[in-house]
Formats: sequence, structure tokens, C-alpha cells
Amino acid sequence: MRWWTRLAVVVRSTVFRRRLERELDDELKFHLEQERAALSARGLRPEEARAAALRAFGSVAAVKDDCRSSLGLRLLDETLHDLRYAARTLAGKPAFTFVAVSTLALGIGATMAIFTLLDAVVLKPLPLPAAGELLTFYENGPEGPADVTGGSGRFLRFSYPRFKRLQSALGSSGSLAAVTRSARFNARLPGAAEPTFLTAQLVSDQYFATLGVAVGRGRALTSDDARSGAAVAVVSDGFWKRRLGASDVVGELLVVNGVSTTIVGVAPPGFVGMWTDSEADVWLPLELQEPLRYQNNSSSYANIDPDKSWLAQDTVAWLNLVARVGPRDRPPAVAALQRANRDGVAELAQVIQNPKSRETMVAHTLGVEPFSHGFSGLRARFSDALFALTAMVAVVLLVTCANVANLLLVRAAGRTRDVAIRVSLGATTARLVRQGLAESLTLAAAGGAAGLALGEWASRGVAQEVLGRSGPLPSIFAADARVLAFAAGVSLATAVAFGIAPALRAVRAGRNAAASGTNQQRAIGRITRSMRTRVVAQLALAVVVVFAAALLGRTLINFMRIDPGFSIDRLVSVSFDPIDSGYAAGEMPGLARRLIEAVGSVPGVVAASVSRCGLIAGCSSSGGYLIEGVDDPVTLYQNWVTPGYFATVGIPLVAGREFDDRDRQNGQQVAIINESIARRWFPAVSAIGRRLGSSRPDVEIVGVVRDARTQSLHDAPVPMAYFPVTQPTGLIRQGALTNLDVRMSGGTGVSLGAVRDAIRRAEPRLLIGDLVPKATHLRRDLSRERIVAYLSLSFGALALLLASLGLYGVLSYGVAQRTQEIGVRMALGARRGEVMRLVIGESVRMTAAGLALGLAGAIVCSRHLSGMLLGVAPLDPAAFAVVVLALAAVTTLASYIPAYRATTVDPLVALRSE
Repeated sequence: MRWWTRLAVVVRSTVFRRRLERELDDELKFHLEQERAALSARGLRPEEARAAALRAFGSVAAVKDDCRSSLGLRLLDETLHDLRYAARTLAGKPAFTFVAVSTLALGIGATMAIFTLLDAVVLKPLPLPAAGELLTFYENGPEGPADVTGGSGRFLRFSYPRFKRLQSALGSSGSLAAVTRSARFNARLPGAAEPTFLTAQLVSDQYFATLGVAVGRGRALTSDDARSGAAVAVVSDGFWKRRLGASDVVGELLVVNGVSTTIVGVAPPGFVGMWTDSEADVWLPLELQEPLRYQNNSSSYANIDPDKSWLAQDTVAWLNLVARVGPRDRPPAVAALQRANRDGVAELAQVIQNPKSRETMVAHTLGVEPFSHGFSGLRARFSDALFALTAMVAVVLLVTCANVANLLLVRAAGRTRDVAIRVSLGATTARLVRQGLAESLTLAAAGGAAGLALGEWASRGVAQEVLGRSGPLPSIFAADARVLAFAAGVSLATAVAFGIAPALRAVRAGRNAAASGTNQQRAIGRITRSMRTRVVAQLALAVVVVFAAALLGRTLINFMRIDPGFSIDRLVSVSFDPIDSGYAAGEMPGLARRLIEAVGSVPGVVAASVSRCGLIAGCSSSGGYLIEGVDDPVTLYQNWVTPGYFATVGIPLVAGREFDDRDRQNGQQVAIINESIARRWFPAVSAIGRRLGSSRPDVEIVGVVRDARTQSLHDAPVPMAYFPVTQPTGLIRQGALTNLDVRMSGGTGVSLGAVRDAIRRAEPRLLIGDLVPKATHLRRDLSRERIVAYLSLSFGALALLLASLGLYGVLSYGVAQRTQEIGVRMALGARRGEVMRLVIGESVRMTAAGLALGLAGAIVCSRHLSGMLLGVAPLDPAAFAVVVLALAAVTTLASYIPAYRATTVDPLVALRSE
């Protein structure tokens, strides 16, 4: 019989089990009746005939078992019986069951929490058809920070003219789509009286077709929409149901940033775009960039014309590209795209004034990589950390398995007589091992269920920390079939890992005991040695995790000790969006002045200022500058601020003066630079009175301020130039002010509501965000280091706790087994201190062995953490000291109770029991 035929028989017999049992009973009754009738025909009385038929037929139950075995059901029946027996046995030992299940729940729960995050951020593919055919593109240059997909020098943004050239070069070999990053837009929903916010992306007409997504209602964006510049929109299924009442909205008007757009379609359920950690509510045509005033996430090597649409500017890179190309067409299609990109790069380089920037641009090449996992800002930031945490939690799970294995070994030692009786009655090794594994599976199932719930709760909390916000999480963080399958796999693997060895040990001990009563103590001795080996392994693994946690914890402390260069005490900030609120560019200086006056009148406010980019707020701007006395153009970071800005945020003035009203009155263009610029380009002379500028050095430097980490605590201070908000340049639109800083005199929580009310009264149409203490910005900036440090410390503490419990269990078991020996020693004059040293000596030997092995493993593993450390060497002596002290403390506590218990043994009771 072929295997699939046998499988079909087993499945059919299992599903229709009751009918099978009735048929077996009917058939056996038929055969017995036939035999009885034949014997009756020979002259036997009915009772004698029935008895003789039963004797001739044999055991009915045995015949049924043979029939079930032929159908493949015997193993299933025995397995179900073993599981029921295991459940009854564990229910009879509630203390043991609680300890084992709780231990497994902690190990499996920690594993599930980290895997859920790893799957969401790194592993989970986009839910798109034929996602393997999708490709994304980047310019691979010789410089630049890591971007989205990771890798130094990767630039994922392209200009609209470059996108159109690449789309033309691809031709019929595939389809190419462009999309922007998500942006928050002001909107008025159909039938709503008050404005609200929504998250939108601008996309090309082939966006949905390239991704293989068919809209659920209405239609997708088309090339006719792109050619005509039609104001149309496709909304997500979640936005439609959550915000629009799940009514038929196709054809309704949705006002976005003052532009009336017609809803033409609803995306299918589950589709939220290509950015896995930033779900979009609405998709709008790229051609609406100018009327929608979209000006986010752009970069350029040359000046951007603020009064010209980005669709016509090849110098503005603001689009991410995704293509769908079949495997056969991929090589020629990629070659054609790379040729078109070289031509575009050469053409763009002609308009770049900075020679170094031009050389860098010409050196760029088009890179291609698979896109099945989508874009993710979290992936580049957290992937290394998540893999490190996964390794740690795997170690914790191993420690958990070793701990439960020791618990089962103790049970096995106590059931040697029971196993010996079973062996004597003919039980096979396979059946006894299956019974042991059934108990392990039952424990693992209970621990896995509890661990899954614990992991789901923990992963949601960690995900909110990763995203830096509370409330609903993106759909990628939801537990799905992949997570459930992983939970089942982990539970099964742990059951085998901690169950197979105790089961085999129990069977072997039982067989030895059945063969000879003197072998029982020898078998128990082997079990004890096996338990000690596992404890040493537990301690070694715990040392590795604790050492890594010490390194990462010291890294977090070093980050928190970094001086940002400004004062965060009682400093709060709020972001606002004047462009999307309908303010004209010329109104910006007046808006800034009114905001400062309104906030300054609030009791408890010491100072306030407005700026283009807030500190540690994910905002930055840079441009090419000419500096007096410097031959080549240089790249400087830049910010536009109001008078009093440096006093408000607490950046000390080193030389010169701050901006004031005279800069607004005399029309003189001025700038304030930081120490990095002064040290590098004015090392021997004062920078005050020197000049710099974008097209020519015509801006006078009037002040020098201290270096500050304006973008991130991870980055060293950059060359930064500050300009008055009343002094726009071609590098930035005059109206691009986005941040208000407020310095409080007392606690920040007292006046935040009053500050918000003052802003709303002064500028009721201005869209503002939440008032956030600057300390919160710094906390979010260190979210990766904080999460990794806290989780690694938690895992280290958990591993150390489990290892100490394992040590305690082995020592307690050893004391129980050596009660008579200890009683004899005490009867012969041994003192309590000597007995205690006997037990503690065993603990010291196991601890020393675990420490030696663990430190060797820590030395190897620490090198893989070097990229995540700051100011800490991979072989940091302080971390070694922490490990030794922590291990000494927990093992001392774990060994004291068994050692003390050994000293309380009554010699008379011990000798009498002997």
C-alpha cells in the first residue's frame, strides 16, 4: 500500500471512528454467531456453543486491536491514552506542574515577543501577489549615511524627471511606479464640519498595477488622471470603514490641504502601502504635488526653486521607485535602466555648481535589490538589535529547557520503581519513552499557550516603544499564522529538548532497577550527574547573556551621559504646519512673532522662539556654501531661527552676538555659526566679521555658538549655520517654519495646557502637534539603545534566575539523596560548618565550571556586539566584574538554603531510616 493510500485510510478511519467501531462490532458478532450456529448444529447446547465459539475465536479486544493496528489507528489510540494519562498525572502534582509551566511560559513568552518584532520589522513579506517579481532601486554612491534598506551610500530617492526616464527605458519589460513617504495632511472628510488629519502618499498612475493590487471598490488611479492633473484619490479600506462610516464613498469629495479631491476607489482590505511601518490612509496622484504643497523628504545637490513644481525639477529627489519585472526579463530590463540612469546622472551633474558634489553625483550608479519586504525605516535602525536580542532569547530558552529537564529528571528518579514494574510487565522502551514525551508535550502545550499570551502582551508594549507612540499599532505587528506556527514549533521543539533525555534516563534507570535492585542507586547517581552537567551549562549560558546585558547597559549609560550641547531642563517644543494651514510665505515672520508673543504671556514661560528645524526632532537641512578665504565650496547644515533662539534652547554663545531687531531693520544679511565651522575654516583668526553665502560670500558672521547635537545623540555635532527667519535664501522657502520652543520656569506639566490654549487663541487655523518635553525627544532618540539594554538586562536576569533555580534544585536533590550519609557524618562528630561546606563546595565547583565556560563564550559573542557599543570595549573589565559579582550573589543565595537544610538533619532519624 502506498503511503498516501495508507494516510487516506488513517484519516478516513479517524474521522469516521464511531462508524468504524460499529462495523467492527457487527463483523465480530457475525463471525461469533456463525461459529456458535455451527457448533449448535453439531448438537451442543446454546450456552456451550457460545462458550466454545468464544474460546475458538480468542480475545475480542485483541482482535479489535489487531484490526485497528492494520488501519494505522493503534499508535493514535496509544498517543491519546498517553496524553490523557499525562494530563491526569500532572493534575495530581499541581506544584510541580505550576513551576514547570511557569518556567516554560517565561522562556517561550520572551521568545515569542522578540520573534513577533523580528518578523514584523525584518522577515514578514508584503501581502502582495508575486512579491518576488518586485524590485526597488537606489543610487549607490561613495558617501552618505545608511538609508531605509541599510548600507552606506545608498540613496533611495529619485526626481520626477529621472523617474519618467527610467519608466520609458523599462518600456514593455515591466512596470515602474513611484511613491513618496507618508505625510500628514489637513483634510475635511465628506459631511464633516471640522477639519482633521490624515496620512497620505503621492503615487504614480501605475502604482496599484505595479504592486498587483486590485481596488475593492471603484477604480485605481489611471494615466488619464496623470495627464489631466485630476484631483482624485483612493482611500484605504481601514480609513473607509473607520473614518468614513463604511458608506459608499466613491464619488464623494475629500478636501486635502485645501484641494477638493474626488474619491474614485477603495483599496482592498489589508493593503496599507509599501512602507510597512507607516500605513497610508489616502493615495493621491504625484501630479498634485504643487497644489497640495507637498515638500517633505527631499534632497538635492543644487538649489531648489521654491516657486516651481517639483515635477519639473531634476534637482529634487523625493520619490521611491518600485518595479515589477518577470525573472526572464530582469537582466535586460536592469541593464536598460542602468544605462538610462547614467545618462540622467551625467545630465544632472551639469547643473551642480559645487565641484565636489558634481564629482560625487557622476560616481553614482543604479543599484537594484528585491522588494518583497517593502520599505521600512525601522528595519535599518532595529534589525541588528533584533537579531542580537533573538540570540539572547534563544539562550534563555535553552536555559529554560535545561531547567525543566532537571525537574523531569527528579521526577524520573522518584519513579524508578514504577518504571521497573512496567518493564517487568513487558512494556517496551518505545512505549515508555512515548509516555514520557507525552508528559513533556502536555507541559509544553500549556507553557506555549501561556507564553503566547505573555509574548503578545510584551511585544505590543515593546512595539509601542519602538514606534515611540501609544495607541493602535500598524498591521505588521499583529500576530498572524506565521507567529502562531512559530509558537507551535517552539513549543514542540522545547518539548523534545527537555523531554527526550529525562524519558530515556527514566527508562534506563527502570530497566536497571528491574534487573537488579542494587543498580537503582547507581541509576540515580547517573541522573544526578546529568543534572549537574545541565546546571553547569545553564550557568555558562546565563553568563553569556549577563555579559552582553552589561555591555549594552553600559552603552545606554554612556549615551545618557552625552552632553547634547543645549539645556533640556524645562524645555518643551511643539511642531506646526503653516503651509498646510493656509498661511502664505510672506506671513511667516508675522506668524512667528505672534506665536512668541502669545506664548510669552503665559505664566511660567521664561522664553520662546521659532525655528525651521527643532532639536532632535528628525528634521535637518543642508546646502552648498562658499566661505570667505576657502577655495572650494563646502556643505553646511543650516537652520532659520528667531531672535532669542539660543537663549531659549540653552545653546551658549561663545563669541559675538545673537540675532536681534537690528537684523530685521537694516536688511544686512547675517549668520551665526557653531564652533565646528569656526575651528575648521577659521582656526587662527576670529570668525566674527567673516562672510559666507550660497552663491557668493555676502552673509556676515555675527556670532559663534557652542556645538550641539541638533539631529541625534548618535551623531557628532555637524558644521551648522543659523540664519534669521526674516532672511530667506534660495535654499529654503521662507515659509518653512515648523518648530516652536518654549522654556518654562517650573515643572513642564503645569503650563503645557495653557501654552496650547494660548497658541490656539492666537492662531486658531494653525495646525499644531503635541507639546513634547525635549527630554522626551532625547528618550525617543535613544529608543533602540534603551529597548535593547532593558530587554537584554531582563533576559540576563531571567537566565540568571532560572540557572540559580536549577542550581538550587540540584543541591536540594543531592541533600535529599545523601540524608543518611550526612546523618552518619554528624553522628561521627562532623560539625554544622563542615556539613555546610560540603554542600557549598559542590555549588562552588559547578559555579566555577559554568563561569569559566560562560566567560569563554562571552569573549566570542561580545565581538558581534561591537557595532552597538559606545565607549565600551567588547572585553570590558567592568562587565566581567558585573558578571562575576552577579553570579556569585545568586549562586550563594541558591546554595545557602540546601546547605542550611543539610545541617538540620537529625542523625538519629537518618540512622533509623537506614
